[in-house]
Amino acid sequence: MKLLNVLPLALLTWLAGCSTQEVPLNDTLPKLTAQALLPAVNANEYCNPQMDSDILFGTGLLMFEDGSRDVAQTCLVMAAPNHPRAFCYLSTMVMQSGDLSKNKNQVFNYTAYAAKQNDWCAEYGLYDMYSSGTLGAKKDAKLAMRWLLRSSQHGYPDAQKELINQYEKQDNLPEAYAWSKFLIDTEDAAIGTTLKTRMTPSQVAEADKRYNDLVPQVASKAALAAEERAEDVARYSAQIYQDYPDTFKGLTSAERQAYMTQSIGDAMDLPFIRNRDHVLIYIVINRAAQLKKPDANIANDQRIITLIEDKRLSVDETIESGLRVVKTFYR
Repeated sequence: MKLLNVLPLALLTWLAGCSTQEVPLNDTLPKLTAQALLPAVNANEYCNPQMDSDILFGTGLLMFEDGSRDVAQTCLVMAAPNHPRAFCYLSTMVMQSGDLSKNKNQVFNYTAYAAKQNDWCAEYGLYDMYSSGTLGAKKDAKLAMRWLLRSSQHGYPDAQKELINQYEKQDNLPEAYAWSKFLIDTEDAAIGTTLKTRMTPSQVAEADKRYNDLVPQVASKAALAAEERAEDVARYSAQIYQDYPDTFKGLTSAERQAYMTQSIGDAMDLPFIRNRDHVLIYIVINRAAQLKKPDANIANDQRIITLIEDKRLSVDETIESGLRVVKTFYR
């Protein structure tokens, strides 16, 4: 009988490892489906289920920013199954809607679902919830830190700055300095510079090694730029779909997305394009020109450039005048 109570050393070692191994982050969250989470919504004048999901998402973002909460919610609910970021916006809308005593579980579940899809916005939201013990989350500093780390790994600058702050509080300057190297905004450059003045040469060397170890784990600048461009495509497509629908005449969804991706990039490289309105104007007029003449490029047309640079004209007036130029001179 005594022999039965003596476990082999290898088995004891394995069991000890199992007892200390962290549960995968996704497994700390409830099992949720988009279908179960999302409310039933009806089509409105801006959004309906037949629209491309990225245009639904972009319309929801524009309406959210415009303060049209009900319209935004409908559009984002329709887009959410294909756009996890929509759940993060829906969560924010619920928080802004009033009595959280009734809706805190909805806020948590929206955030949790998006976080399971690797959305950095939602992951940072879970950090905030677990660190403060609010909105349906039990306070758990260790779990909060894990979500903060994952949001940072997925490239969210605010998460990365907060992670650096947390490491500073722990007096872990090498880890903090290593993460500061991922901050891409010039205004954040001082964070790393300041940290370095407090470090010994050996700590700097340790941080440099740690940074090289982290690089494969952290979203690249190219990946973040592609994500940002995809959201720009959704926003501009939504605005054009609503205000200048003829722009997309003859294009499939895939062709429209490819055209928008290329056109936004082209516009941002032009010296006379100075803001988002200019990008919109360029896309609409250049597409109209290409419908008349496939190899057209309005960046070579000084008449249209002059219109875009005219600060007295509104967006609609500039587009209307530019389309007249296209109609008159492009064959």
